[in-house]
Amino acid sequence: MPLRLPAPPVPPGPGPTAGPGPVVVFLPAHDEEATVAAVVARVPELVGGRRVECLVVDDGSGDRTAERAAAAGATVLPVATNRGLGAAVRLGLAAAVERGAAAVAFCDADREYDPGELERLVAPILEGRADYVVGSRFAGEIRRMLPQRRLGNLALTALLRFVARAPIGDGQSGFRALSRAAAADAEIVHDYNYAQVLTLDLLAKGYRYLEVPIGYRFRSTGRSFVRPLRYLRRVVPAVWRELDRHHRARGNPGPPSDVEMASRPFTVGLEGADCRASSASTSSTPPSSVAWSASSTWSPATSTTPRTSSRRP
Repeated sequence: MPLRLPAPPVPPGPGPTAGPGPVVVFLPAHDEEATVAAVVARVPELVGGRRVECLVVDDGSGDRTAERAAAAGATVLPVATNRGLGAAVRLGLAAAVERGAAAVAFCDADREYDPGELERLVAPILEGRADYVVGSRFAGEIRRMLPQRRLGNLALTALLRFVARAPIGDGQSGFRALSRAAAADAEIVHDYNYAQVLTLDLLAKGYRYLEVPIGYRFRSTGRSFVRPLRYLRRVVPAVWRELDRHHRARGNPGPPSDVEMASRPFTVGLEGADCRASSASTSSTPPSSVAWSASSTWSPATSTTPRTSSRRP
């Protein structure tokens, strides 16, 4: 059984800038009537001079989530029954691609993440420096996280870092952004969740990965779907299926040799802390001399405008 991706990922670096189109943000939501309107209101109207569209994937809510999201100015994509977070993200990605998005971002609708930080995630994509950007809570400011949640996140992140052969600092973050190509090519192999399998899928396909620091606070209303034992029972088998799928796609059903990885240094790549390749190579197997260095280059753009409830039709 394979234990790691077939090859190390492609590091971030210079590339073509994003084509025309809006930035599309979607919020997967299930019974989030207490918070969804406030989260929608924090989505900027403009990012980097581009129009921002806000969608809410209402994953079979039994409360007024859809009503309150629409009243706050979001376009609601209703799902009749609760299928799971992975299924909701899959639907949101497809809807954003259909709308011609230049970049796609998503975050939870429970106020744990601030959509006002959207530009941090999409700027590297619009500038052509990354294809898949994850907001790292551990590189940013954590205002509140339960100790057992912090420990679980760090443990799962360490596992994902090993499996993905990548400098991953936050494997379970709920605030992410993708290029149009990455969003169109993304495959989420189970409905329950997306966090680990989406990352493995995109890295195996050669998309450039980057983390940026973000703020985080644990939800103060509602209840998280994550229950540790159930989460592990669902996620771990999905990770192994994902690994096996990519090994078979390369004609290598067995585990790869990791001898070449034994002496390779790992450094967490971050922007703002900006994670950039020290080589301009775009090979899917970068040489061992490549290091992902950190330097501060991001600053908030003045073109980010807060959203109001009188959103355009």
